[in-house]
Amino acid sequence: MTEKKDLLSEVERALKERYGAGEAPPPAAVPSTAQRPTRATRVDQLLLPDHQRKKMPLTKEQYLVRENPQLVLWERETRKFLRHLSPNHEHRVSAVGIYEWATGLQIKDLMQLEREGMKAERGVATWRSDLRKLNKILEFYFGKPYMTWIAGRKVAKAYKVRKGYYIYRHRPMTLTLWVDWKQGIKL
Repeated sequence: MTEKKDLLSEVERALKERYGAGEAPPPAAVPSTAQRPTRATRVDQLLLPDHQRKKMPLTKEQYLVRENPQLVLWERETRKFLRHLSPNHEHRVSAVGIYEWATGLQIKDLMQLEREGMKAERGVATWRSDLRKLNKILEFYFGKPYMTWIAGRKVAKAYKVRKGYYIYRHRPMTLTLWVDWKQGIKL
């Protein structure tokens, strides 16, 4: 029979004799000249224990959005309007109705002034842009609009508010209001 050739080097043979055949050497620590970190006493006094800390802040990239302040304002007013509706009945709401309720201005009068030549300056938000924002908010809450008649006036975009609807149970569209709503503030 042939003898087994020893394929180990002298170093490998020495390590094998030192640690035995089946044992692995203990894990080596990475050598370092750094000293153990010392904690500052001011920071120790400043930090809260883990069980007393609040919820984590919003850090997802989808939440880091710059929102239109007029959209946030109109959503707040829309939620105020919807909060005043009785949940005992169904309702039909429109952007025009909310705009007239919140501002006290009639769309009919604004249209008349526009026909007479009083136009807003370029870059200034007008009642039309406000109605677009309100329609966007209402569509978020109630879905697709439809044409109907409210109090004898033809309304091109009306939204159906079903019986038993409470606005504070539904999350806001804008993240600015969503944070308050998530904390339990009834908006």
